[in-house]
Amino acid sequence: EQSLARARRIIDMYAAAGVPRERVLIKLAGTWEGMQAAKQLQTEGIDCNITLIFAFVQAIVAAQVGARLISPFPGRILDWHKSKGGGPVYEPHDDPGVVMCRRTYEYYKKHGHDTICMPASWRPSRGDAAYALDEIVALAGTDRMTIPPPLLSKLAEIEEPLERVLEPVAAAAACKEPASEIDEKTFRFMMTADGCGPDKLGEGIRAFVKDTEALEAAIRSKF
Repeated sequence: EQSLARARRIIDMYAAAGVPRERVLIKLAGTWEGMQAAKQLQTEGIDCNITLIFAFVQAIVAAQVGARLISPFPGRILDWHKSKGGGPVYEPHDDPGVVMCRRTYEYYKKHGHDTICMPASWRPSRGDAAYALDEIVALAGTDRMTIPPPLLSKLAEIEEPLERVLEPVAAAAACKEPASEIDEKTFRFMMTADGCGPDKLGEGIRAFVKDTEALEAAIRSKF
């Protein structure tokens, strides 16, 4: 209820400033509760960005509730796998974060979901900073990307053609996942089984809370 109330308040504030709701995305965490809030908001014409996506089941539910956009984090997924004994380096195609994002893109295209897959947070699959663009190149063609300026500069320096890797028709054909309807019990079970999902989701929420508290303290200090 608090997420719904805050989202509506944000939309009202933008409307008062002359900004239509079509230009606003409400960011919600990829918890079950966050995605149910998104389901309600989407019915009100309020588009939502489901963030902190680390597990495939989160991506399924986000599309199931009709979220406008998701933000999976391939780099942080890679971090988690490395911390749990995964290989210190991967070929970009086999990078666990790339695999999860590609799987999501394929699922969306096969089953006709309009939810946008927009990865963010990047790491070099092959470990060295010289390969900083590994995940971006491996996911070229996905719906959208959030890319920081330093990596945009590196992309601009590339002289050879950047080939499209993900394409809707081929992605739909490659998908082997059946269409799923996930209930709350199944979601929580699959999240727990995933490992990376709950670990990184909790970490991300704690970071957001810390940053919000710091911002509020900074604002209060001005008055």
